[in-house]
Amino acid sequence: MDKFNLILSPKAVKDLNASSESFCLKITTAVKILSENPFPRGKLIKKTKGTKSVFYRLRADKYRVFYIIDADKVVILRILNKKDAARFIQTLN
Repeated sequence: MDKFNLILSPKAVKDLNASSESFCLKITTAVKILSENPFPRGKLIKKTKGTKSVFYRLRADKYRVFYIIDADKVVILRILNKKDAARFIQTLN
């Protein structure tokens, strides 16, 4: 199976740098799934509704990883807690 390249946006890097080490470990473990298959089955990944573009959301504990898929790349836009995720979705419109 082909692997996808993971690209972190500058805001996603900033989100990771502002968080604790245990949080970073949870996120990196969850994001590794995306490099293998950005469309895994299950409840962890959903297409974001109410936006003009196609965005996906990966649930990792109390955090949400927002990403888009571009050819063989997975671009991670933001990594936010659940409360901030709702505000981020509103800004995508």
